[in-house]
Amino acid sequence: MSREAVPDRELARLLDEQIGAMQAVLAALETERHALANRNGDALLEAVTGKAQRIAAADAIEQRRQALLDQLGIPAQPGRARRDFSADAGISSRWQQVVTLTERCRALNEANGQFIRGQRRQVSGALRVLRGEPAAAVEYGPAGEQRARAVARVLGSI
Repeated sequence: MSREAVPDRELARLLDEQIGAMQAVLAALETERHALANRNGDALLEAVTGKAQRIAAADAIEQRRQALLDQLGIPAQPGRARRDFSADAGISSRWQQVVTLTERCRALNEANGQFIRGQRRQVSGALRVLRGEPAAAVEYGPAGEQRARAVARVLGSI
């Protein structure tokens, strides 16, 4: 067994752990999205807690991977390393899986955030109407910039 095969196998093992951790984060984000869509507060709280735990686990693996790469003198992204990894270790393909999963997690997390912001705007607008306050409307200027405009609404009177 070559001296190079041991670090390659260790890096492959860490990347496999990272893939599993990122798949768990993605599943947690999907659970969060489902709870948001169903407006289920209990499920959302559970999903957010699970997401935080899974992100912490993924971060711990990332720190171990970074430490191994530092020890080996390899750039932080194995796919860009100048060092040749043994072909049977599959480092490049594993790294690509990590990158793909990370991008999917980022996109879903952003979509969940946008969903939350949209719901918050709806609730805020409804509360303003119920209080008899002007509801904010959006209009766009000549350059496409967004500007708020006050719109008076009357819910009703007795």
